[in-house]
Order: sequence, then structure tokens, then C-alpha cells
Amino acid sequence: MQDFNGARWYKCDLHLHTTASRCFQDREVTAQQWVDRAIEQGLDCVAVTDHNSANGITEIQEAAKGTNLTIFPGVEITCDTSKVHLLVLFDPSKQANDIRDFLIRCDIDEANFGNQDAKTNKSIIEIADMALKYGAIVIPAHIDEFNGLESIGNQILEEFYRREDINAVQVVHKAFYENEYSTATIGSVVASLNDYYNNPAPAIDDATAKKWYNTVKLSKENNLALLTFSDNPHEPKNPKHGLDGIGSRFTYIKMDEIPSLEGLRQAFLLPSHRIVNDFVDANSVTDKPEFWIKSITITNTTLTGIEPFKIGFNPQLNTIIGGRGSGKSSILRFIRGVFNRTSNLANFNDLLKEHNSFYKTNEVRGTESIGVFNDESTIEIEFIRKDFLYRVKASHIKSSESQSIEIHKLVEGNWVEIEEEEFLSFLEFEQYSQKQIFEISKDPNALLDRIDLNVQEISELKDKRKVAKENFLKSCSTIRTYQVSLKSRLKLKTDIEDLKKKLETLDKAGIKELMAEKKTFAEEEKLLNDYKEKIQDLVNQLESLKAEFEIEQPKEESFSEENKEEIQDILFEVKQSLSAKATEYEALITSISQIKNDLATKLASSQWQQAYSTAITNYDTKKAELESEGVENIDQYEAISKDIEDKEEELVALDVIKEKERLELIERAKYQEEFIQLCKDITDKRKEFIDANVTDDKIRVKIKPFRNQTSFELQVRKIIGKDTSFEEDFRKLKDLCFRGQVEQKIKEVKDELRKNYFDDNADIVGGHFKNAVKGITDAGMDELELFMPEDEVVVEYKPENATVFKSLSTASAGQRTTAILTFLLSFGSIPLLLDQPEDDLDNRLVYDLIVDRLKVAKGSRQIIVVTHNANIPVNGDAEYIISMDSESQYTSVLHSGTVEREEIKKEICDVMEGSEKAFKMRSDRYKIV
Repeated sequence: MQDFNGARWYKCDLHLHTTASRCFQDREVTAQQWVDRAIEQGLDCVAVTDHNSANGITEIQEAAKGTNLTIFPGVEITCDTSKVHLLVLFDPSKQANDIRDFLIRCDIDEANFGNQDAKTNKSIIEIADMALKYGAIVIPAHIDEFNGLESIGNQILEEFYRREDINAVQVVHKAFYENEYSTATIGSVVASLNDYYNNPAPAIDDATAKKWYNTVKLSKENNLALLTFSDNPHEPKNPKHGLDGIGSRFTYIKMDEIPSLEGLRQAFLLPSHRIVNDFVDANSVTDKPEFWIKSITITNTTLTGIEPFKIGFNPQLNTIIGGRGSGKSSILRFIRGVFNRTSNLANFNDLLKEHNSFYKTNEVRGTESIGVFNDESTIEIEFIRKDFLYRVKASHIKSSESQSIEIHKLVEGNWVEIEEEEFLSFLEFEQYSQKQIFEISKDPNALLDRIDLNVQEISELKDKRKVAKENFLKSCSTIRTYQVSLKSRLKLKTDIEDLKKKLETLDKAGIKELMAEKKTFAEEEKLLNDYKEKIQDLVNQLESLKAEFEIEQPKEESFSEENKEEIQDILFEVKQSLSAKATEYEALITSISQIKNDLATKLASSQWQQAYSTAITNYDTKKAELESEGVENIDQYEAISKDIEDKEEELVALDVIKEKERLELIERAKYQEEFIQLCKDITDKRKEFIDANVTDDKIRVKIKPFRNQTSFELQVRKIIGKDTSFEEDFRKLKDLCFRGQVEQKIKEVKDELRKNYFDDNADIVGGHFKNAVKGITDAGMDELELFMPEDEVVVEYKPENATVFKSLSTASAGQRTTAILTFLLSFGSIPLLLDQPEDDLDNRLVYDLIVDRLKVAKGSRQIIVVTHNANIPVNGDAEYIISMDSESQYTSVLHSGTVEREEIKKEICDVMEGSEKAFKMRSDRYKIV
């Protein structure tokens, strides 16, 4: 059994025979074997429907005790001369005697129980009336084969199908079910039928096949539930019944936690959502969403009292109903608070304030008490994610931002703590109140986030776009650094030209050669002086070592008397030798100093020195001559040459930077192009998603690329750093941008701002706006280059009986809200929590749009709705209905279950319809209409 509350799918074979049917081939089969076979086949519910007999029921019921197999007692009764077979099913609480009594009242002689050829003389209409009195359900058996409904006249058959108590039929042949029977296929269909029945005599002909097909066709036209059951054949092509055929055909039927006859009836009323026969791939019926909330337990709050208050949920549609003050909306507030999902309330100050006043420690302010928690309060939420059970526990609750959160995962029966703080962010769900939905309806662009949340590719594209933007901005910063360095490049080139002109003047005066000669001698002189310095360094080093020859000898008293004299003689000889060496060392130092002096003397009298002196004299003479003629800076020739050399090296380095700038500009353009293309790709994905998911014929959603004027203004205001004012300037800029193709017109807007920023000659905006633009930072100008408005979401609706769509802006509050709610229900796989979304809607809109969309949406996601509109739990076919107790001191559940439960029906009537009496009175008066 599946571990959750409310309705779930059951694998059912509701046309089965036991040995009580005389045409059961193996008479030795026991009731235990029969039950075991049903369980082996994975069946959850079976019906014992022997031919005109109740005799096999008791044994099967006894054998099934202690198992999860539900037994529906019933009978396959043969009616009037046409021998039509009807399945008549009773509630599992009924016994064989109930069916026996029914058969006797249908004029079936007990002596003929189990005889396929026995029959009642009553018509199918009379049998259906009798079954209705017994509270049973009638399902016409195998309508498209022998003993089906083909022998009934077409008019009577249509009347029979229109009965309120005939809501389902058993169908055998897929060709009829799928409308494959036509003039073109009649031959192959008839051939397959004869093969299926092992070539009966007389053979099945076209006329018979057409009658069989007609019964199915009329069933579909009357929206009856088309069921497939086995009729447990002993073996294929064998008309007798047997053990092996049990469960060979089946239908999945959705019912409450405890299967019942009322559960079957409710399922038959909604076949498109509660019935999946074996003509269809039934693997998906047991699928549950990847993530769904299993339960919430609240302990020790002002609303719930000290004792734990717990509500379980179904993986599909849950509705929470109750009168005012019953606490139904508080359940959703608790869930929002634990997960701190208040971000989508950011634009709803009243709602955010209301939540913060609720989800906090209890205190009294004047006469008002706010907050529901104390130091002992806890909330535990269990949820299923990828088939694993998790538990989130909140304690020490001060607010949504200030509370202790513990997360555990059930692993092999043990709770294991999860310590990752970010884990809660993976538990995505959506939560909306009626006010939020209404506000979104006034600005449909708020739906962009809703679309993007459900398209994985968009998230990936946004990540890539973010990287492209970061690369672009980084490139801008690098280029700006290069440009700062390159600002000196022009001046540098000018300086080099000026210095070169000075050198040309000096070169023409003829001093260049003399200066070069003088420079050569000066360089040689430096080399010789360096050599002399090195000799002097050697002398200095040797001088520093002279003191080392004065080595102190050991003290005389340090030696014994018998050896003292000998040691003294030896040490004296050593001292004499060291003294001689010190004298020699002193002479060495003197000789090396003399070498240096001799070098200086020889150089002073050398031809080299004479040539050097001549060069100096020639230079000085020429210099004096030129200075007398007015030529200046003669001594700076070398410095100017060096300066030119240094500046030319600097210019080469700047040329490298210039090339880097050129390459970086190419890279920046590439990043900008990539960013814009990713914006387009995101738009395309949004369009694809809308086309694939918003298919309702009453609303239409369009994505207009980059035409969101609100986004335009917000982005420009962010760039200029002004949150308010300049309304007229923005109107002009919007006119410029949005009259034409935005992708092209946005370039004109950027040019307008650039002209203002760089040249102060903008044409469109006013003076104050120009001043604001002048104040844009470098980073702001970089942002401007990437500036692209968001896409615009346009929602249109089709009024009742209209043929064309109209803009949502012209719709009433109810129509706008309906359109947005329909959109929100059109797609998604994460849990959706709705707090009284039907406010502002009339019942017609709720029924025509919301109910059908709910029934589709719950197939792929969990939905929890707080509502006071009966259409949602009843016609939306909620899998689980929770009725809150309005009379209790604390928040508590009065009843819970599905609509097939009497107490739930009564609550819906009392709370939502104004009482059963009022509902019946309205119903009676409607019938007059």
C-alpha cells in the first residue's frame, strides 16, 4: 500500500469467475489459490462476478482476509431473451446473502446459480433499476462481443447510456476503442475477431462487427468510463474460465485509501482522470512528483495548543476547506515560514508584514496579540525528494530569518542529519495568495521568473550570459587600464621628435665627433681608474691582515716544570720566524703600493694621456666657439641622446600595449555579441516553452523580445543612479527605443547617452537629465554597452462566446486573475501552494478554466489549495480533502479524506454550499430552468 493520504491508483480486475461458475474449467481450484493468483498478478481490487450466482463470494472473502486485496462482491447477470450480460457490483462490506437476495428478486432461480445459460426475464433497464435500489453499480459486460449490448436497439441503448447510474462499460477490443474500425479496415478487423474467438460458427461478419463497434462508439460519445477486465479465460481462445486468466486484463482506478463502491462510482464520473485501462500505457499512473510535501506537524503554538497538530498530504491535489477562523490559511503560512520563502512577497508590503507578524514569537502590543510561537514551539515538515524521505525541523523560532533548522534524511530506517546549510534552497516550491495573483495580473511581466524557473536550459543560458557579462566588464576594465597608459603615447612621440631636432642642430655644428672622441677617452679613463682602485683595494685588504701576525703564545705557567724549558725554546723559535715573516709581509704591501703609483706615473706621461688632453682641449675650444655663436646645451648632447634612447624604449612598450588594446577590443566585442545572442536564446527558449505548455483555448501568452518598458526604465535608472524623477525624459527615451525593432533602436538610445556623456550634445533629453548622465561612472558606461531590456510578457484572454482574444489590460479583475491562475497551472513540477486563489472569480470562471487546469496540473505536481469554492475539491477531483474544525478552540482537523466519504460530502455541503438543504433547493430550482 502506498504511504500517503487520500486517493491513489488501484490495479483492478472487476470481472472474475470462480468455480461457482459452472463454466470454470478446473473444478479443483480453491479459494486460496484464486486469491493467491490475484495477488501474484499485482491486483489491488477484484470483483467476484460469477454467472447468475453468489455462491463463490464467501470463500473468496475469507481467503482474502489479512491481505491487501479488496474483494467487491458481485454477479454477472444474464438479462431477458437477448441474454445481455451485466456486471452488478456491491460494496466490499456486503456479503453473499446480499447478492443472493438481489438475484432472487431478479427472478434467478437458486437452482440455476452459476449457470451461464440461466437468465432473468427482466430487461437491462429493469435490472439497472433493481441494482439502484440495492445501492449497487451496473457495468455492462464486454459490450463489444458476444452477450454484449449489440442486440439492444439503438434508441434504447442511447437511453440506457444516458441513465445517471450507468457510467462505465467493459470493452474488449482495442480496434473499436481506438476507432480503427472503418471501411478501409473492416476486413482486417473482422479477420482478427474470428481469430480471437478461434473461428466460431457461424463466423463473425461485417454486420456483427459493426454492431459491436457501435456500442463502443456510443459509449465514448456519452463519456462513459471504458474499462478493461479479464473475464479470466482458462487460456487464450478458450471460452471457459480459469485460474491463469486472472489479471490478464485490468484497469487502473483511482479511489480513496479504502476502496469502496462509492469510490468506483466517483471514478466512473471522471474517467479522464480516474480511469486508465490496459489499452493505454499504464506505467505512468503510479508516478509521483520528484518532490512533494508529505506532512506537517506543529507543536506548542498559540494556534494549535500544546499537543502536536499533524496534517498529511497527497502527492497530487490537496484542498483545505473550513469556515472563517478555522486556521486553514495558517497551514500554508507555517510552511512558508519554515523554508523562509518570503522573497516573492518583496513587492507586497502588506502580505510581508502580515507574514512577519504571524511567524514570530508571541507578544502583546497594546490590545493586539501578534506572533504564534513560544520557546517550546516546533514545526516538522516531512517531504519526499527522489524517493527519499526527509524531515525539516524548526525550533527556537523568532522569525523566518531567526530560527534553528535541522534536516534529516531517512536512510535504512535511521534518521541521518544533513549539515549542508544550502540544502533547503534545493527544495523548490511555489506559493501564491489571491492578492499576489491579482497583482501579477496587473503586470504580467512578473511571470518571467515563473517561466524561467521551469526551463532548465534558461537557467544554463543565464549562467552563460552572466559569464559573458563578467568577461565583458573585465575586458572593459583592462582596456581602460591600457588607455590610461596610452594617454602619454602622443606626448612621448612629440618629445622624441623635439629631442632629435636638438641633436640635429648640434650635429650640424660639428661637435658631435669631438664629443664622441672625448667620450671614448673618458670611458677608457674610467676603466683605468677602476683598475687602480682594485689595486688599492688589494693593498687595503693586506693592511687589515698585518695585525694577525701578532699571535699571543701560551703562558709559561701553563706547562709542567719538567717540560717548561723545552717548550719555551720551541715557542721562541716560532716567534722569531713569525716576526721575520711579518717584516716580509710589510715589504709586500709597500711594493704593491709602489706598483699602483708606478701605473699612475706611466699613464700621466703616456701618449694616451697626451691624446686625451688634446681631445679635451679640442672639445673645449669648439664648445667656446659655438657658445660665442649662441649655440646652447652643448654639454647635454649625451643626456639628450640617452633620453631619446629611453623614450624610444618606452614607446616600444606602449606600442605593445596598443596592440594588446586592439586585441582586447576584439575580445570585448566578442563578449558583447555573445551576451546579446544569449539574450536572444533565452527569449527563444521562453517562446518554445510557452508554445509547448500554454495550450488553453481561453488564454494566449506572447513573448515580445526586449520590449519590457519597466525593465528599460529600471536599468537606465540604475546606470544613472537616479531612482525617481525625469519622467518626461524617460517617456522620450522609450519612444525612441520602442517605436521599431528594439534590437536596432536600443543602439540609438545608447548613442544618445554616449553623446551626452562624452560631448555634452544630446538631442532628446533635458538639461537635468544630461547632468545625471554626466555623473555616470566608468562602470556605469560599461553596463550601458550591454544594456538590453527584458522580454515583455503579453497575456490575452478570450471572453465567453467571443471569437477573438483581447488584451488582459481590458479585462475585469476576475478575468485577469483567472487568466494568470490558468497560466500558473499550465506547467511546473514543483509543489504549488495556493491560498484562496478563487477570490475575485465567479463560479463560472472557476469551473470553465481553473478546475480543468487543476485536473491536468496535478498529474505532474503536488498542489495544496486553501479554498472555499466547492468546484475546486469536487469538480477538481481532489485526491485529499482536509476539512478544518471551525468550532474548536485550537486549529484542528474535523474530517479528512476524499469526496466519496459521506462526512466529507456533508462538510462540503455545509461549509461551501450553505448546507445540504440549500444545495438541494438550488438544485431543484435549477431543474425548472
